[in-house]
Amino acid sequence: MRPTQMIAALLMLLVSAPAFGQAGRQFAGEWDVTATSSQGTAAARLVLSVAQGQVSGTSGPLDTNMYWPLEVTGAGNGDALLLTFSFDGEPIGTARVAPSGEQLQGSGTLYGTPVRLVASRPGAPNRPEIMHRFAPTEYQLHFSSRIGPALVIAPGDTVVTSTLDNEGRDAQGVFRAMPGNPLTGPFYVEGAMPGDTLVVRLVGIELDRNSAHMYGRQLDARALPSGYAQVADAEADRAWRLDREGGVARPARPGERLTNLAVPLQPMIGSIGVAPPGNQSISAGDVGFHGGNLDYNRISAGTTLYFPVFQPGALLSLGDGHAAQGDGEISGQGLETSTAVTFRVDLIRGGAPRQPWAEDDREVMISGIGNSLDDALDMATANAALWLKDRYGLSDSEAATFLGAVISYDIASIVSGRPHVVARLGKAALDQLGAPARRNE
Repeated sequence: MRPTQMIAALLMLLVSAPAFGQAGRQFAGEWDVTATSSQGTAAARLVLSVAQGQVSGTSGPLDTNMYWPLEVTGAGNGDALLLTFSFDGEPIGTARVAPSGEQLQGSGTLYGTPVRLVASRPGAPNRPEIMHRFAPTEYQLHFSSRIGPALVIAPGDTVVTSTLDNEGRDAQGVFRAMPGNPLTGPFYVEGAMPGDTLVVRLVGIELDRNSAHMYGRQLDARALPSGYAQVADAEADRAWRLDREGGVARPARPGERLTNLAVPLQPMIGSIGVAPPGNQSISAGDVGFHGGNLDYNRISAGTTLYFPVFQPGALLSLGDGHAAQGDGEISGQGLETSTAVTFRVDLIRGGAPRQPWAEDDREVMISGIGNSLDDALDMATANAALWLKDRYGLSDSEAATFLGAVISYDIASIVSGRPHVVARLGKAALDQLGAPARRNE
């Protein structure tokens, strides 16, 4: 018997089974479902309707690469559900799930692969907000769903923690991790599921030592035209002194011409983001739709960031503190140092943004990341237009008129894994568009 015939026969048997009656209602509504197989783990939001013993609904992708959203049909069988999952009308698997405490648990086959299914009702725990004081003992060099959570938190919680510098040194200048932008985390946010929006407000970023370092012998070749020649000073030094009380940084051994150089301190986080889709593991020094090594000097205290969620719990990580950084990070580094960080997380169900974006009290800042500076500029412009259309319901012509009059750009970084350009929209101009058609997402 062919697989499709077997599924049809199974459904005919189910239709003749006794209807759920009142008991079937316990299965209706939204569930957060995780499918685990030998090929990895996938998670999605499952929505079920139950009527007269028959089941219908939808599910987000349950393949490990998150390709295909699914239709769900089936029926009751005693105290269980027998479900068929289909994509574009073609059955791709079946499963049997039954109540186990407050969850649904069961097993089946998807895409010819045995899977274990666990589903829970969505939402964060109903408890007072907590302030966590988290002292990290281990650090990560990748954004990845393969790394277990360092701490479980919930929307509304605040975390007080610390980060190392990009080379792995702590507040005492002691190595605690391998170089490469070691990350604090990941933090598992209860209730966060693929398709949601993670909101991270940077409440405070403080420098926790009086030293930093920045490579300054020459400019990075990626910031220069081909053939531009440089002669590095043999005595050039990368050490900086941080006058935290005075609010400035100075080269520790400046040489004659830079003796009076004092740079205002602007503590920021260089690398921050969530676990990427599927089984990807992305270096803390690279950037993408998950965030990562954004190296934007406006990611500072008072800034709120919005990230698409790709994995259960989002798995937020952060690191790579800078005491200050010029636009573009054109020598290859900012003033690299360790920091003390306080942040708060919130969650918007659904509405995952197309790209990370941020806001402070003055502006909205929308990221564009590409394989070249031109690509990143194009992406920042396109993402700004899409953001206006999604959030305010503008037409293409209205978005063009608005952006042509008010948009500004920052070159955040051109020396990370890929260039990062930020499109900035002033809130005074946005206020003239009226109330948003959608929430902050």
